[in-house]
Amino acid sequence: MKFLVLLMVIPVLFQVRTVTLTVVAKHIRVGKGRVVVAIWDDEKNFFKKPFAAKMAEADRDSLVFFFELKEGIYAISVYQDMNGNGKLDLGFFHQPVEPVGFGNNFKPKFSTPGYSDCAISLTRSHTEEIALK
Repeated sequence: MKFLVLLMVIPVLFQVRTVTLTVVAKHIRVGKGRVVVAIWDDEKNFFKKPFAAKMAEADRDSLVFFFELKEGIYAISVYQDMNGNGKLDLGFFHQPVEPVGFGNNFKPKFSTPGYSDCAISLTRSHTEEIALK
C-alpha cells in the first residue's frame, strides 16, 4: 500500500507548474504594421533566438498577448514593426527607429538592455504592461 501511495506522490513532487504571462503592449501607433512580443528564457540567447514569440496587427492602441510558461525567469521585449520587414530597425548608434519596450518597462539610455534589465520572475500568473516608446 505504501508503495502505491509513493508512486502517486512522486510525479506530483517533480511536476513543473505552468503559469500564464499576460503582456499588454500599450501606446501602439494604430494602423502601422505589426506588434511583436518576444520572450527570452536565457541570457546567452537574448536578442538572438527567442524562447517564444507572438505577433498581431497594430489595429488598436493596446494589444494583449498570452503565454503559457513554466515557472522561471524570463525577459520580455516588444516592438512595433511599422514597415513590415520582420525586424526591429536601428538607426544611428544602433538606436531603435521603431517603437520598442521591455519587461519592467526598462528604458535603456545609450545601450542595448541586458537580459536582467528586462527579466521578471514568474512564480504565478502575471500581467506585464509595457509602454512602447
